[in-house]
Amino acid sequence: MQEITNIKEIKFPYIMEYVKEKGQEDIQWLIDLMKTEVPPNKNGKERTISFIEIRKAFVLKYMPDLMPERKPKPPTMQDYIKELEAALTSGKNGGKK
Repeated sequence: MQEITNIKEIKFPYIMEYVKEKGQEDIQWLIDLMKTEVPPNKNGKERTISFIEIRKAFVLKYMPDLMPERKPKPPTMQDYIKELEAALTSGKNGGKK
């Protein structure tokens, strides 16, 4: 089996071979995952689980160190408002005109 160093290198045939080598319990895990009900798309149309969702579940279960770090979310407008309110209550530049 090939050496995987990046999540994007994982293709479905690799996942299939990997679980086959692991055994019956892992094969059943993949089958159950593929049968998982997923929410409908934004248009309300029913859909099946996508490869990206399967790959993510696979990596979380078997290779969590390959999972990319989440990027920090940029501050929202609400975050900025809270920061301004905190500045007002603490007196930081709040009283200057």
